[in-house]
Amino acid sequence: MRLKQFVMAIGLLALSASSYAGAVKNKPSSQVWDKLTPAWDAVSQRLIGFVGEKKQQLLADLAFAAAAAEQCDGLTLNQDKFKSAFDGLNDAAYQALAASEQAQYGPKLMNYFGIYVGLLTAEAVLEQASFCTYASNQHLIGAGKYWLDTNTGNTNN
Repeated sequence: MRLKQFVMAIGLLALSASSYAGAVKNKPSSQVWDKLTPAWDAVSQRLIGFVGEKKQQLLADLAFAAAAAEQCDGLTLNQDKFKSAFDGLNDAAYQALAASEQAQYGPKLMNYFGIYVGLLTAEAVLEQASFCTYASNQHLIGAGKYWLDTNTGNTNN
């Protein structure tokens, strides 16, 4: 019964989610995610201070897509869209940085990405069924813009 309520809550939340960052931030409570949330929030605040909220959300979206594609059957990264979005992090704001700051930017950004992927992978490994149900629901409502639609061959998600 609890699993049924959890899946229903996931479905309802998924209907209102606009991005993975919002979806991850507003995920239904679980024992594992409840323990990981303080780490997620602390990393997110540091990342926002480093690159701003928009890029933090993008990095969270990319990390969620990568972790879910790795851990969940039926979710495959759209490599072109994923790479394009990642490349978009080197925008005009990045170009305006001093050379010394640019040299630190990439490695620091990849560190944050790795932390996000690690936190999401930990949840996925420890609560795979609920994590993958949640990710699949995100994909079903069209929030999966970095995944291929493997059911129809459509890559416009």
